[in-house]
Amino acid sequence: MHKFRLLIGLLAFLGTFVAQAQTRQVSGRVLNAADKTPLPGVSVLLKGTTTGSTTNPDGVFELNVPATGGTLVFSFVGFESVEMPVGTSASMNIQLKEQSQGLNEVVVVGYGSQRKRDITGSVASISAEQVAETPITRADQILQGRVSGVQVTQTNSEPGGNVSIRIRGTNSINTGNEPLFVVDGFPGAGDLNSINPSDIESVEILKDASATAIYGSRGANGVVLITTKKGKVGKGTVSLEGYTGVQVVRHKFDLMNAREFAQYLNDVNAGSTTLPPPYRQSQIDSLGEGTDWQKELFRPARMSNYQLGFNGGTEETRYNLSFNYFDQDGVVINSGFKRATVRLNLDKKIGSKLSFNFSSQVAGTFENRAFVNSSGGSNGGVLLDALRISPVVPVRDASGAFTYSNSPLPYVEDVGNPIAYAEKVKDQRTTARGLFNVAANYEIIPGLTARVTGGFDYNNNQVNIYRPSDIFLGRLTNGSATRSTTYRYSWLNENTLTYDKKLNENNFLNVVVGVTEQQFFGDNFGTSANGFFTNTLGSDNLALASTLLTPNSGKPSNTLASFFGRVNYRLFERFLFTATLRADGSSRFGANNKWGYFPSAAFAYRLIDERFMKDLSFLSDLKLRVGFGITGNQEISNYQSLARYDAGSYASGSTRLVGLVPLNIPNPNLKWESTAASNVGIDMAFLQNRIIVTADAYYKKTSDLLLQVSTPRTSGYNSILLNAGSVENKGVEFALTTTNIDSKQFSWTTNFNISANRNKVLDLNGEYERYVGSSSSSLFVGSGLGNTSLLRVGEPIGTFFGYQFDGLWQNTDEITASGTRSGARPGDPRYVDQNGDKAITADDRVIIGRAQPKFIYGFTNGFKLGGFNLSVFIQGVQGDDVLNLNRYELESGITTTNKLKTVINRWTPTNTNTNIPRAGSTLRRSTGIVSDVVEDGSFLRLKTVTLGYTLPKFSKVIKSASVYITGQNVLTFTKYTGYDPEVNSFGSDNLSLNTDYNAYPSTRTFIAGVRLGF
Repeated sequence: MHKFRLLIGLLAFLGTFVAQAQTRQVSGRVLNAADKTPLPGVSVLLKGTTTGSTTNPDGVFELNVPATGGTLVFSFVGFESVEMPVGTSASMNIQLKEQSQGLNEVVVVGYGSQRKRDITGSVASISAEQVAETPITRADQILQGRVSGVQVTQTNSEPGGNVSIRIRGTNSINTGNEPLFVVDGFPGAGDLNSINPSDIESVEILKDASATAIYGSRGANGVVLITTKKGKVGKGTVSLEGYTGVQVVRHKFDLMNAREFAQYLNDVNAGSTTLPPPYRQSQIDSLGEGTDWQKELFRPARMSNYQLGFNGGTEETRYNLSFNYFDQDGVVINSGFKRATVRLNLDKKIGSKLSFNFSSQVAGTFENRAFVNSSGGSNGGVLLDALRISPVVPVRDASGAFTYSNSPLPYVEDVGNPIAYAEKVKDQRTTARGLFNVAANYEIIPGLTARVTGGFDYNNNQVNIYRPSDIFLGRLTNGSATRSTTYRYSWLNENTLTYDKKLNENNFLNVVVGVTEQQFFGDNFGTSANGFFTNTLGSDNLALASTLLTPNSGKPSNTLASFFGRVNYRLFERFLFTATLRADGSSRFGANNKWGYFPSAAFAYRLIDERFMKDLSFLSDLKLRVGFGITGNQEISNYQSLARYDAGSYASGSTRLVGLVPLNIPNPNLKWESTAASNVGIDMAFLQNRIIVTADAYYKKTSDLLLQVSTPRTSGYNSILLNAGSVENKGVEFALTTTNIDSKQFSWTTNFNISANRNKVLDLNGEYERYVGSSSSSLFVGSGLGNTSLLRVGEPIGTFFGYQFDGLWQNTDEITASGTRSGARPGDPRYVDQNGDKAITADDRVIIGRAQPKFIYGFTNGFKLGGFNLSVFIQGVQGDDVLNLNRYELESGITTTNKLKTVINRWTPTNTNTNIPRAGSTLRRSTGIVSDVVEDGSFLRLKTVTLGYTLPKFSKVIKSASVYITGQNVLTFTKYTGYDPEVNSFGSDNLSLNTDYNAYPSTRTFIAGVRLGF
């Protein structure tokens, strides 16, 4: 027995020795190709066998392979797999690329995610890499020029200013047209000023109804899904980024200098029987250039951003923690914006079935505002008065004190010193924001997962304004102050069940059902005061005021409850079906229409997977898509369906009596706007996805518009909010992505998109047309002249309506021969008498321009050469018009303010070959909206150029390092004569599109930054 055991042991030893002689050990390290950080948990498998290993936290692996070699397969979730032959070396280093493109890439959709290849709707995606290309100040600026069918307009260039976003056109007339923003699953996240763009991982844009119907009553204007960065499995990493830069005004008005303006005033007053000319020729000759008020008001403004991030975790616990501070001065003195944010995202697995997701951000913003976009007239404004005030007036007098107002009176408009206003007035807005979302996921059975989400969004806004008594605009009130506080908060509960199952080899099913409730609350208080005997405390103690104005307060709230379901069915990996239904109940609507129902259906056919397509080797992908759905719009203020009252008061002797005043006619039948939309699309790829093409055509009809409809005066009200009228949008979109060159040393990629949308009003509750649009009433002499636009059946929203310019009257004989009764003089502008009645009246108005563009486009080229990378982004808008109201002030109309230098070429009896009216002409101003101030707003802009360099690894501590320089708004090619063609002084007002009146000027920005990884 002992000999037998000895023999067995000897044979085992010999077997082990032989086995060891037939294998050898290979080790190596696996890194992330993007930032050269180690990848733990990577699967390393000997191809064709079950022999394998995984990398440790440092990305290191060890594996026994046959002595004759073999092939190792490296795979990791979110990265492209790599096969590497085992050579003679015992060590090997591998780099895995993240799956940034490809049909298997997973993108976020409403209440879930899908592979790109399985999507049936029109969904665009912007990756973290694209987000990081360009430093931006607001999250919504990511979309500008990068997605077909999405128009992003910087309506206010002031730091912290807003943008307007239109996805596939303008649907509504009297309600909101902005898309729904969903941040980490929290819908209606509100103001994006407090979201740190550096925290964004990806952005998905849901454009058609089949994709947006899952959001029901809030999906009609499109949906933007923002996903912030999550923790990644592996050794903890630290990232640090900082940039600093300078902004300068891109374009200034070329105004008259002191000498030119003095001569202009003399010409205006020539022949006056009441006032002699204000200046003698010797005085004019001695004036020189005078004060350049724009130069005094504008400054090179710094901008800086600092970001610190921590990322890492295990398979059980992942984290992402970031800190950000952003500081931007405005190019107008004493204006600026600051933002500080802290974000923490955690993902936790407990066992194999339960997991938790937590996302949060706490942010604070501080905004110092300039007085721009003012209503003009005596209200002035720092920008408007800098354009209007005489260049003869100095900023400060001989004693060093600010000059108080304009001179010489009464020859000039009595306006204040804009520099004094900019430096002395306090207009501050502070915001504290907290956004929290937590979700629990539990796998009930394989394929069936329950998810419960709870979220909370808190927003506290405070306004603090003080105008001192020692400046021009504070003189009438002897100092004025305004204080207000607004609290907005909402909570969200969502409960979903997701069933994701491969039924058999050819059938795949994904079902999502859910119920949600979201409540919104507000609490606001504000008051104003006048008459301060001292300016020392500003608005900090309103008890110092002699007059405390009536305070205002409110506590609005509304609730949205929903049920929804979606089915995705995949047959043979080729036929893709999607069906969605959502039911929304809203407290905003009438008692008879609290609930709305929003269905959609879509189908996609992957032709590329058919056998008969296999011989077309140049084709990498071919998919046809078609979809239809109905979505809604509920963006009206609260309580519109109910009878509302406002407080009113009057004095009876020494007693103040307070009562209630009815505000509106209640409408218990009020309901959602409803947008029915259809979409057809094609996705194609060629040459192993080196060329990717997406094209879509769509049609949308919005019915039951939430429209203010005029009522008879006998009702006691001007209008009632009804569901009436309809608007259509139809268009085409095209997007192209190409990999032009892809080698180890040099690569070149291109992204191009272009889209065209046509908007049309179909019905206005039986009306043919109505006059709409806002302007400054101070510009026009006479009532009823300020409507800028026309709503007419058959025409688009944003149609400018006014008088057609026809040159200048040259002499009295010409005026007499025309028979006109307009009271014109030689040198006045002439407008077309459309109806031939010898008078310029309202009946002579015609369409003189359209604010909506014919098409928009974006064009990005990316180059990489060794460690260098270059990104060039071009953006364009073609075929839109801009109403330049500034020209009423700066060319003619108000005769006693400074003017554009072009007015030097004004009409005189000896200078008739010009279109600039004579000095002192007020006919344009007294006529109203006219075509000679409607300008072509088309532009092509070199939006961003970024040159970066990735440094070779030089330290064990610093894993990656790169530097970059960026130019924004580098070049703009346009015929528009204002500060910038991308403008809307009236914000997101649907009926005053592309209207420019003393808007904050756009800037050209240059930035230098550094990124470090540890």
